[in-house]
Amino acid sequence: MGGMTTRLAGICAALFVILMVVGLTLATDSPDTDAPDQEWLDYVRDDGNLVRNIIGAYLMVIAAVLFLVFLAAMYRRLRPAEGGDGLWSLVMLVTGVAWASALAAGAILNVTTAGAIEFGQAPEPTVETARWFSQLGFGVFLVGGGLCVAASSAALSTLILQTKTLPAWVGYFGFLAALAMVFAALFIPMIIFGLWMLVLGIVLVTTSEPAAPAPARA
Repeated sequence: MGGMTTRLAGICAALFVILMVVGLTLATDSPDTDAPDQEWLDYVRDDGNLVRNIIGAYLMVIAAVLFLVFLAAMYRRLRPAEGGDGLWSLVMLVTGVAWASALAAGAILNVTTAGAIEFGQAPEPTVETARWFSQLGFGVFLVGGGLCVAASSAALSTLILQTKTLPAWVGYFGFLAALAMVFAALFIPMIIFGLWMLVLGIVLVTTSEPAAPAPARA
C-alpha cells in the first residue's frame, strides 16, 4: 500500500503507540493502591506529580485522536477493496471509534484528582479518594475499550486477509493482538497490541500499493 492516505495511516499508527505508552506511563505515575497513607499525602501535595499525570492524560487523548485518523484512513482504503455490503469495514470503524473514546475517557478519569487540584483549586482530597480515583479509568479503557479494540483489530485483520492489500502475516499478527486485547485488564497483553500497531504502521509506510485492488469475494 502507498499514497498519501496510506502513509498517513502508517504515521498515525506509529505515533499512536508512542504517545499511548508515554502518556500511560505519566498519567498512571502514582503510588500503589496499597501504599502507606503518608505516601499518598505526599503525592497529592506535590504539584510536579500532579502536572506529570495531567500531561500524561493529554498525551493519551492525543493518541486517541491519532488512532481515529488511522482508522479513518484505513476505512477509506479498505472499504472500496472489500466490496459487498462493507460489513467488516463498518465493524472496524465503529468498534475502533468506541476504543478511542474509551481511551480518552479513561485517561481523563484517571487524573480526576490531579485535574481538580491543579485546575479547579479543589481542597486536598482524603487518602482514600486519591487512592481510588487514580484507578477510576482503568476499567473504561482496559475492559470496555479493550473488548472494542479487540473486535476492531479482528475486523481489520479479516480485511487484510480478504483484500490482500497487506502481507498476510500482518493479518495473522492482528488476530493475535485482538486475542491479547480480550485480556487487556491484565495490562501486560497490551504490549502485543502495541507491537502490532507499530509493525502495521511501518508496513503501511514502506509497502507499495497495488494499482487496482480487486474487491473481496463474498
